[in-house]
Amino acid sequence: MPNKRAPGQKLLTLPAGEDFIRTIDKNLKSSGYSNRSQFIRDAIIEKLQRIGVPVDPSLAYSPDRVNSAKVRAANKIAADALRKRRKPGNE
Repeated sequence: MPNKRAPGQKLLTLPAGEDFIRTIDKNLKSSGYSNRSQFIRDAIIEKLQRIGVPVDPSLAYSPDRVNSAKVRAANKIAADALRKRRKPGNE
């Protein structure tokens, strides 16, 4: 359901240069991501944690708009990839 937000979900927009967006998109797959939004949500969580803000990584999960098993599975894969990147020695 593109362009439909889950209850309690807000759209966060930000301007970004074309080169910056191309760099993100070019490296999504090799970073374990299938979409830009999840990458950006995880980057924000990582930054908050790095500056000492206690934040639950599950806040970065994409909203489950349709309560589908496919969305839940994608969220689990993204969370596992994030945990793997955060292990000591993986910085």
